[in-house]
Amino acid sequence: MNKIKVAVFFGGKSFEHDVSILTGIQVIQAIDITKYEPFPVYVDSDGYWWTGDALLDTRNYPISDALKSKLLNVSLQAGEATIRPSLKIINAPLFGKKRIPFDIAFLAFHGAEGESGAFQGLFETLNVAYTGADVISSSVYMSKIATKQICKSLNINVLSETIISKPVNEEFIDIESLLKEVKVSYPLCAKPANLGSSVGVCKVSNKEELSSALLDIFKMDNTAILEPFVENLIEYNIAVMKNLDGEIITSVIESPNNENTFLSFKDKYLSENGAKKKGLNISAMPSDELIESRRKFQPTLTKKQEDFITQSAKSLFDFMGATGNPRIDFLSNKKTGEIWLNEVNPIPGAFAFYLWQNSTHHISYTELIDIIIENGFKNYDKRQYEINLKTSDSSIFKKK
Repeated sequence: MNKIKVAVFFGGKSFEHDVSILTGIQVIQAIDITKYEPFPVYVDSDGYWWTGDALLDTRNYPISDALKSKLLNVSLQAGEATIRPSLKIINAPLFGKKRIPFDIAFLAFHGAEGESGAFQGLFETLNVAYTGADVISSSVYMSKIATKQICKSLNINVLSETIISKPVNEEFIDIESLLKEVKVSYPLCAKPANLGSSVGVCKVSNKEELSSALLDIFKMDNTAILEPFVENLIEYNIAVMKNLDGEIITSVIESPNNENTFLSFKDKYLSENGAKKKGLNISAMPSDELIESRRKFQPTLTKKQEDFITQSAKSLFDFMGATGNPRIDFLSNKKTGEIWLNEVNPIPGAFAFYLWQNSTHHISYTELIDIIIENGFKNYDKRQYEINLKTSDSSIFKKK
């Protein structure tokens, strides 16, 4: 039996570049090699694509120029009608192979272009099958503002927000003038409008801290969101996807161990419990011990709270076309019991496999990858039907 060739894309021009590397390598480690033939496609911080076995060893990162000279520099084949999509080898030897065919692109990006719809649009333009959320869903999920507006239309509770845009064509940002008409109460939470769930997020307690936070945010994003800081804070996360029968299902609910605060990017990936500080082999699957130490599965919730989290996740996912396997994050005031949908992660770290393996569905990481790939092919087939010009009434030019 011919194996399905899977090009696993990771890295990218993103603040979450390094985390994406880990996710990409983990996918290749966990995939069912009796069914799939995976290979890495690393997108460096300048946007160039590389492939080669050396990319599977975390000790080789950051990739040096010397190592790049030993890798294959590739780009997506375009302008040639081929049976399968392929990567063109730019630095191919004179008598070596010129392209690498594959069947589906497995997207393991986090943040920026990889989650925002840019790569998804590229693959759709060139008619390549890919995994995860489609272009529209990816774009909306990565925009915290758009996600909030849709949630409001679906009567899903979200925190109020104040939106501040970066001044256009100004070398010096006058924060004083920018905040002159802004009325907020402290403490509050400031965060970029279009980045990953933890990047640039901070709690501010006064105007001076807010000014500093905005200057930092505007280095990463053109828009900032200010929200009331939730006292007695506790977070809840849930993952959602379609199973192979086309049914929308949800994972177990988790509560990260960060009571009365929130997890910053450093908390998630560089903390004392994180892989780098503990000296763990970060290329391997996270251990159950590490997973359990950082989150509580099926936390104590009222039926009303659990129903709100589960139904909100399903409703938003369904409204956005039910593609991909996002993780949806909620904030709650533990004392009052109030809950708000916070944001959506189109491609969560490690694909939130731990939420599925601890759910009633008991889906392992390997099984999850299989579902993600199968759904990617189903979405691809659906797009072929939607753009079939031969059977549509939209053709102007007819054969005589």
